[in-house]
Amino acid sequence: MTLLKGLLSGFFGPLRTPDRSRARLALGVAALWAPGALVLIDQPWAAQAGWLGWCVACGIWLLRSGSTSQAIVPSPPPADDTAALLHELPMPACICSLPDGGMRVLNAALATMANESPDALRGRSIAEFCQTAEDRSRVVEVLAQGRGTDDVELPLRRHDGSVRWVSAATRPLSHQGQPALLVICHDITGHKQAERSLAASEERFRVLLGALSEAVVLYDAQARVLTSNRSAESCAWLDAAHAGLPGGSDEFTLCDEQGRSLARDMHPVIRSLADGLPARDVVIGAESASGQMRWLTVNTQPLFHAGSKRPYAVVASYSDLTARIRAERALRASEQRYALALRGMNEGLAEWITGSDRMYVSPRLSQIMGYDAGGRRMRVREFVAGIHPHDRKAWSAMVASHLKGRSDHFQQELRMRHADGGYRWFLLRGVAQRDASGRSSRVVGTVADITLRKRLEEVDVAERELLSLIAAAMPLSEVMSRFARLVSGLLNESSICAVLSLAPDTGAVVDVVGANLPPVLADWLRSPAGTGDDGRLIAALRGRRPLLCEDVQTSPELAGCSRLFAAEGLRALWALPLAAQDGAVLGGLIILHPQAWRPGRADENVIERLVDIAQLALERARAERQVRELNESLERRVAERTTLLEQANSELEAFSYSVSHDLRSPLRAINGFAHLLAEHAGAVLDDEGRDMLERIQRGASRMGLLIDDILHFSRVSRVDMAHSEINLDMLAANVVADLAEQYPVASVELSPLGHASGDQSMLRQVFVNLIGNALKFSSRSPQPRVEVFVERRRGIAAICVRDNGVGFDTAYADRLFGVFQRMHGAEEFPGTGVGLAIVKRIVERHGGVICVEAAPGRGATFRFTLAGFRPFDQADAVPADAPARTGTVPRTGT
Repeated sequence: MTLLKGLLSGFFGPLRTPDRSRARLALGVAALWAPGALVLIDQPWAAQAGWLGWCVACGIWLLRSGSTSQAIVPSPPPADDTAALLHELPMPACICSLPDGGMRVLNAALATMANESPDALRGRSIAEFCQTAEDRSRVVEVLAQGRGTDDVELPLRRHDGSVRWVSAATRPLSHQGQPALLVICHDITGHKQAERSLAASEERFRVLLGALSEAVVLYDAQARVLTSNRSAESCAWLDAAHAGLPGGSDEFTLCDEQGRSLARDMHPVIRSLADGLPARDVVIGAESASGQMRWLTVNTQPLFHAGSKRPYAVVASYSDLTARIRAERALRASEQRYALALRGMNEGLAEWITGSDRMYVSPRLSQIMGYDAGGRRMRVREFVAGIHPHDRKAWSAMVASHLKGRSDHFQQELRMRHADGGYRWFLLRGVAQRDASGRSSRVVGTVADITLRKRLEEVDVAERELLSLIAAAMPLSEVMSRFARLVSGLLNESSICAVLSLAPDTGAVVDVVGANLPPVLADWLRSPAGTGDDGRLIAALRGRRPLLCEDVQTSPELAGCSRLFAAEGLRALWALPLAAQDGAVLGGLIILHPQAWRPGRADENVIERLVDIAQLALERARAERQVRELNESLERRVAERTTLLEQANSELEAFSYSVSHDLRSPLRAINGFAHLLAEHAGAVLDDEGRDMLERIQRGASRMGLLIDDILHFSRVSRVDMAHSEINLDMLAANVVADLAEQYPVASVELSPLGHASGDQSMLRQVFVNLIGNALKFSSRSPQPRVEVFVERRRGIAAICVRDNGVGFDTAYADRLFGVFQRMHGAEEFPGTGVGLAIVKRIVERHGGVICVEAAPGRGATFRFTLAGFRPFDQADAVPADAPARTGTVPRTGT
């Protein structure tokens, strides 16, 4: 107690003079309490309260002692007592000399804090431990003044280089008769570190809160705004978020996710304050007076005081969902429109997750494939197994290539098994969805039934092929054999077709050709009985009556041949007469089927189109046979033969005219009625009906062009040639001038050609066809370019026409000069495929030959020679009527 009283007297001695107030005494007590409170800051509140009570009790004791003693401040305790008391203190303390600050006496706590021995510290100035010059100046000032201070905080550097923060209090005293300064320290390094961590944490929180894209708002217990982050302060829609809150704008009306109006107390902030529960991802809407809707998602978190059950505040974060919800609704609308469009286009949808063994098939696709209308999941292997074996390899290769990223999308026409067991043509189109690495995650595609379109295309190809055979004057047996194969392929691969050629006068069977026709049936058709004991089949054909037996085994008309049909595995028979325009029956088409069968309306239309062409071939063969008979009779009577020959030629010309006229008449009727139907009933027809009308009109127009080209081709070989001297340069220039308006952006370069002897109109047709084709097939190039020049090979001069168009594979060059032979479809480039056949015939009539060199995507070069061609020679004089130019002649449209 004596030591404590001496220490307290050293601190409070100046405060106990009679002229000091009790308030000064209380200040001294607080100065004593502060260092201990810092030491006990991390201790329980009971320890801190005990230390405060102890300091107050000591102050009261000193006050009472001062009031009973003399009003003179007692002298400080002896130096030895002060040093002893210093060693008893648990906190770092020392006595420093003035004014140098050298430590005379220090306790072990100070040596521990400095991490040095007391002997090493004794005599050193406390200013040496200051870390900065500013702190050193502060300490030097305190030493120079020798005054007392309280709660001086400064960092001190220890011997090992580490820094400790201390809070120091100083009191002047006399030590060994010399002025000194008592320094009591408290290590507040942990407190400082905690303050810095707290400040850094608060700064990170402020930065994090400010960096959030969501608008974050703090509300009090009455849902009034206390503070918000930068995103909330900068967003323009915060008024909409406060719809229904106190102080919120009345311009907006609160509603839920479905657009229904909500009461004000249903706002997520008010609900969290009421029930004390957080809200997560609550979607609300705020509708303005003008009807504009703002969609927001809200998350709330109530804040509670310790032990309280009601929140004192709530934190809410808002995100604007308006754009996303609008996009989702637009996506749903787009998906509905897409589904409706697929339904209108008669297409179904299929989806396959890459790597899975099952795929989704939409209800419409199931219906197209002949199954129930419900959507279903089917195995991928089952889908692939339904593809026709001839198309399966190409389909697998195309899909594998697309999955590897070698194409943007895939599209293929192939045959697939229908629910009825047969194969139909389908168009499959789709695309793979890929992730960020480019790997496909799923494949979505559409499937459309194009059986009717493919069948019409096949019929169109068959018609062109038959017409080309007829135009090329192929033997009748070859034409009829091809006709039978085409009919069999268009109807059913398992059907058997036979074509009978009958003598027009006697009606006897002249020839029998067919596709897959067994010899037994061929002999039976050639027999006089004519499919039956009483020849009913021949009788029906002669009478121009079709004969249809769905099942021969049950038909009384063909009871006599039922055993033969059963032996060959045949049950159905369909016979159609082939007659000329004058009514004479020239043959018959026999269709045999292994099952009971009846042709549909589509089958009848297909057969009727081909039968018309077959009848044309038979009629032409009859005319040619008549011509041959007339030629044979010329050996007996020259005059009569000459007359008959002229008559035959006239009949042949009349036949060509008749063919042209008789074919054009129904075409004009078809085209006219199609136009009338489109005008009067176009509004009530669906898209498929209008598309069929357009196909009819295009087919009729195309058939007219085919007739013209056939007649032109046939006339080329019959017209007599008018030989004359022709300036090929002027001829080519005139042709280019006539074609320039159709291809204004193309560049045509004419090199000097020379002269030729021949028919000018025919040679003009050659240049028109070749240059026109070059311009047509190069029209899709960025810079269409056509060159006409002379080239010598092995001493033979040839006229060349070169373009930079689409080109073609030279493997098909031999077919190019045939009638109706095309390297590209009519949808890509218009034309009938007769032009090059005409060119070849004209060149051959002029004693020359024509050839072509080409490559896909690199254009083509046509070379032809003429027997009377004299190429331009620079050494010779320029003819007077030659064009006044040399070299190339660019001709570019504007």
